[in-house]
Amino acid sequence: MKKSLLALAVAASVASFAANAAVEGSFALGAGAGWTHAFNTDVTAPAEVGDKNGYALKLNGEYNFTDWFGLGLGYDYLNGAKIEELGSSSKYHNNIVELYGRFALPLDNQGSDVFFKVGPTWNRTSNENTHDDNIGAVLGVGAQWAINQSFNLRAGYDYFFKTSDYDKYGFKTESDTGLLYVGFNFVFGGNTPAPVVQAPAQKQTVRVTENHSLAAGLLFPFDGSTISQEGKKAVADVVASSKNLQNTEFAVYGYTDRIGSDAYNQKLSQKRADAVAQELQANGVTTLTASEGRGKSSPVTGNKCDSVKGRAAVIDCLSPDRRVEIVVTGDTVKEEQE
Repeated sequence: MKKSLLALAVAASVASFAANAAVEGSFALGAGAGWTHAFNTDVTAPAEVGDKNGYALKLNGEYNFTDWFGLGLGYDYLNGAKIEELGSSSKYHNNIVELYGRFALPLDNQGSDVFFKVGPTWNRTSNENTHDDNIGAVLGVGAQWAINQSFNLRAGYDYFFKTSDYDKYGFKTESDTGLLYVGFNFVFGGNTPAPVVQAPAQKQTVRVTENHSLAAGLLFPFDGSTISQEGKKAVADVVASSKNLQNTEFAVYGYTDRIGSDAYNQKLSQKRADAVAQELQANGVTTLTASEGRGKSSPVTGNKCDSVKGRAAVIDCLSPDRRVEIVVTGDTVKEEQE
């Protein structure tokens, strides 16, 4: 009786933590085998269960109705124990049909869990040419490991109440049986875990600026402002590269080197800026915001050419200063994942 109360207390404790069955809507078929041990619960001497250890084979089918509850039907064959009376002994075996509720605490979304089971049983105890039928119950705890969503391994302990109820000729033997087992299940159906869906990317329009610096030597002859064929192609390439932008605006700035007077360089840089601006318009640009000559201001060579000797060498060294800059401003859309 104390063992029964202990088993009920353990079962109630496990049930209080039970939640979420393995995989909702799944059906499992399984088998297992294990070791049994019989417990005398009510005997009239000299009758008792003598050799208490044996073996068992299990079959089970289960269906998980919700994400927290499953219903199972099982068959257990227990063999190996002996009933002893008046100095003689005889083996007996049990055929047990169990109907149980299964409650589980999940370990992953494939079906691994720890579980508790409880339900009624129909027990048939067969001894030589006789048998006894009675109603009992089963309490069990266990765990299963899902190798994948279709197959899992299981281990557990079932405690069967009233597996034998032998009462003949005034000799009474009543016993329960514990079963420690391992097994496996094939799982069918069930809800496939929902894929993780990322939030849609948020689109944001940003204003960007692109600066294209074109060498004067590519665009014009030396000391000239008539744009060359190579220069026309370079300007056309700048326009083509801006096609990925929206609401574009173009500004053109011309620069010279330091050789010559300020007035001369200012006039030359303005002519070159205007020539590039006209070529932009020839390529379809309608949003020209500036065409400005800036003369010898903003040299990019700094003092690098100060120690260079000879006019030709100085002119060559200062070539990066002779340029036309096309500044393109426009909108682009960027996606930001939340």
